Amino acid sequence: MDEQMGNINYPILTRDYIIINVVSAGALFMMGIYIILQQIDVIPTIPCMMHDLLHIYCPGCGGTRAAFALLHGQIIKSICYNPILIIGLILIAYYECGVLLTIIKKNGKKYYIANAWPVYVYLIFVFVYSIFRDVMLLGFQIDMHHDFLP
Repeated sequence: MDEQMGNINYPILTRDYIIINVVSAGALFMMGIYIILQQIDVIPTIPCMMHDLLHIYCPGCGGTRAAFALLHGQIIKSICYNPILIIGLILIAYYECGVLLTIIKKNGKKYYIANAWPVYVYLIFVFVYSIFRDVMLLGFQIDMHHDFLP
């Protein structure tokens, strides 16, 4: 059977898929260990310069709280902490499932978007959401995470 159907090189796609997922799983594991060690006060937390010096939210503010809420099945609470996490996970799941389906079916069709426009849309959302949160904090005195205002 021909390994290269259409313009999809399946051995390379499979190899890259495995490498990306192994490296990603390793990075997630190391971040999880780091967060657990921070939670039990074994290692100190790294301060956020935007939070501590400028007193504004960085794009990642609320991300850890959102992840913990999501792990406890509290989806709405997770979205309230930081919707960037959920949207990013949906984007990754879509891509992962599409590539896996492409590898399994081997019928010459791509079941994922091969260009970068979804990533650009996601990054625009991250930028807009980050600006929105800081405008709410600085302009309207609405502290979405209750980190700055009493």
